[in-house]
Amino acid sequence: MEHQVSLGAVSRTLEALLARSNRTVAILDRTTGRPCPVSPDLAASKDGLLPAFLVAADAVWRDTTDKSFGIELQRDPQTLLGFAARGISGGPFSGLMLAMMEAIEQIARPGVILVNDFDGLWRATERGVAEPPDRRRGSVPAPSGR
Repeated sequence: MEHQVSLGAVSRTLEALLARSNRTVAILDRTTGRPCPVSPDLAASKDGLLPAFLVAADAVWRDTTDKSFGIELQRDPQTLLGFAARGISGGPFSGLMLAMMEAIEQIARPGVILVNDFDGLWRATERGVAEPPDRRRGSVPAPSGR
């Protein structure tokens, strides 16, 4: 049974989830080494960080079920990450959101969701390693000004 998941519904749900969280979403500025806070609406935007959250959810789902959500991304230099989310062609909405929440929990640090940490999750999934990234890393302070 094929599902067509609404990108708008996923974006709105992720935004609400992040807005209600006691964690700040941030992306590491590679030039300064400091986390830069990202608002929940930009984090959940198809032109913002949503592509990273979708790919992370897909990695968790593939690791668990050997199936993909069919995440459709398009290169777009005008977006925050250089990619925009364009569609989701498979899997149920509930499965996608649960996989996304699991991906967030696997990388979350006290007070912050550092989106760059999804990289370790993707690499572990590609290697077939079921364990989450190493949480013993040095802590990154939560950005101020939430």
